[in-house]
Amino acid sequence: MPEPRLSELIEAALAADSIEALHSVCSRAAALYGYDHFIYGARFPSSLTRPFMLVISGHPDEWRERYQAEDYIQLDPAVRHSVNHVRPARWSELFDSPEYGPEDLAVLHEAAAFGLVTGTCLPVRGSRGEVGLLSFSSGRRGTPVERDIRASQPALFMFSSYVHEAVCGLLDHGALPYRPASLTARERECLLWAAEGKTAWETGAILGVSERTVVFHLNNAARKLDVTSRQQAVARAIAQGLIAPQLA
Repeated sequence: MPEPRLSELIEAALAADSIEALHSVCSRAAALYGYDHFIYGARFPSSLTRPFMLVISGHPDEWRERYQAEDYIQLDPAVRHSVNHVRPARWSELFDSPEYGPEDLAVLHEAAAFGLVTGTCLPVRGSRGEVGLLSFSSGRRGTPVERDIRASQPALFMFSSYVHEAVCGLLDHGALPYRPASLTARERECLLWAAEGKTAWETGAILGVSERTVVFHLNNAARKLDVTSRQQAVARAIAQGLIAPQLA
């Protein structure tokens, strides 16, 4: 059972009705667990080449501007860890990892000059293909700080899932400029068989409906996914987690 302060944070996150409210909850979490800053960032597969990006930042303005100007997202070890792994990591672990070279680690060194000395990155994943992280950082360094980070990591990793769930709820309710497509069960079935290489006629035979009905559902799915071809519809549906291998 989560500790009382974590339970309260989770409830507050799920009750958040705006990004501003969620920012406030994350700021509270940072303070309660002894951190100075936080950042949440996620990539939503609205498009393979132009995905929707959402950032909720509790970082200093000067660092945020520098980070964006230098396009540090391409190098940042915390971001790269969160894209390639699902386990949390302390920043001190990233310095010891063979995955990151001097240019990558220079981002963390520079962050320290802006008050982000050490911290933890918590990968988040969503059921619709989202990839992101929630990261907390401290302006202090030393063994006691690392011990506190290690101790807080499990609770904050759990909290990160609820923050992401809250963001997805805001997306679904139209509170953000990107809203994931919503397909009917039949539209998903038709796309699933199209992904397996079946023609509309073959899909109709499998599902017990006419070829014309299958074409109707595929066209509807393409319209909802904002694409113009069956191949694009399949690709985008897979990217957004709308169709996936069946469990049985």
